Amino acid sequence: MSEHPAIIDSNPDGKLILVVDDEFDVLSAYSMLFEFRGFRVRTAANGVEALAAARRERPDIVVSDYMMPVMNGADLCVAWRDDPALRPIPFILASAGIMPRDVRPPYDVFFRKPVPFDTLLDEINQLIARRS
Repeated sequence: MSEHPAIIDSNPDGKLILVVDDEFDVLSAYSMLFEFRGFRVRTAANGVEALAAARRERPDIVVSDYMMPVMNGADLCVAWRDDPALRPIPFILASAGIMPRDVRPPYDVFFRKPVPFDTLLDEINQLIARRS
């Protein structure tokens, strides 16, 4: 990354994003795009894996799909807010099949997929800045 100084400047503190989605291609694409912008990224394929990953290493923000096996994004969000250590960490929920009026967990932001990457990145940066 040293050959891309602008990339380092986009996330000088190396904030950690936890991306939760059961689609491998989505995890791969988001990982690549966020890392290119200087973020550290951890991934999980469902809510159970996400909770375990977050308890091992606290992320600065989580971006989760809604429809996943084992534990969906809404259930993950509720479990996230029930955990005092995770509660203050911003939570973004996204779905191609569910509308915000259909699910009302305590997420910070809901996006309808597909989400333009720049829109998602702007929201992530705003949520992280508010928390700092």
